[in-house]
Amino acid sequence: MINRIPVGIAGLGAYAPEKVLSNQDLEKLVDTSDEWIYQRTGIRERRIAAPDEDSGAMGAIAAMRALDDARVAPEDVDLILCATTTPDLPFPTNACHIQHRIGAKRAGGFDINSACSGFVFAFNTAVQFVQSGTYRNVLVVGTEKLSTIVNYEDRNTCVIFGDGAGAMLLRPLDDAGRGEVLSTSISTNGGPEQDAVLMVAAGGSRLPASPETLAAKQHTMIMGGNKVYRFAVSTFAKLVKESLEPYGYEQLGRIVPHQVNQRIVEAACERLDMPVDMVFSNIHKYGNTAAASVPVAFTEAYREDMLPKGKLVVSAAFGAGLSWGHFLVRW
Repeated sequence: MINRIPVGIAGLGAYAPEKVLSNQDLEKLVDTSDEWIYQRTGIRERRIAAPDEDSGAMGAIAAMRALDDARVAPEDVDLILCATTTPDLPFPTNACHIQHRIGAKRAGGFDINSACSGFVFAFNTAVQFVQSGTYRNVLVVGTEKLSTIVNYEDRNTCVIFGDGAGAMLLRPLDDAGRGEVLSTSISTNGGPEQDAVLMVAAGGSRLPASPETLAAKQHTMIMGGNKVYRFAVSTFAKLVKESLEPYGYEQLGRIVPHQVNQRIVEAACERLDMPVDMVFSNIHKYGNTAAASVPVAFTEAYREDMLPKGKLVVSAAFGAGLSWGHFLVRW
């Protein structure tokens, strides 16, 4: 039998750009209104990174805040995992850029691209490295500059997405002292039909950049709204239900999910017969920040004392791929 080291969350950090893009601002760009956006998404505003503020830079700030929270020096980080769909460059990785920016001279690192599920996938990977004893301090970063791949002429997508970054440091539980990881999961279901739910069509090897792809705005996100909604509601409810089954709903302290859409959260809670106030939500402030969403929300819930000590906290995420996953901790 493999002797697995218990894993905990030692530090949390987040970063949001200064510029706010409100619903009223979007009214000037597309045929929409504050009421239309809020009723359908629960979003009031989102943050937009400055032109010279790349996703690696935002990720580095969140990473340093997580290390400060854990009281761990950058030189003691063994591994950096960066979840992002908007890296600074196709390569080298954002993990390398973050390593350089924070001075983590001993750390290895790599990126994980699984869209909105990215942070949960990276978290799951980090747990394996700590559980096995391979590494002691693993920094998990979710960072996105989605404003660079949003079509601000498409009201179905431009009202939803924003920029930001969040991070967690995972360590053996004895050193972390909190956030004991009880379970994790990751799943995918790929194919052409699933691609059409949420994708960026051009810029990869299948359809390289050209004047034609740029003119057709094929380097921006395309989303099939109703399919996303149905998939997200059913997946959210299933992930929460299955992760809590071994422990019981009475042990639940908070749900901190991917911040996809407030209406999806409400519909999933109805399926679970659970009050909406069990879910921590900050989507009204930041919109959907994809891989940054879970660590930003988790950090804010922690700072606002919304994670009851000794209770279970579940994070569920779902997105393009299709992909989905969760992690469950006892705080």
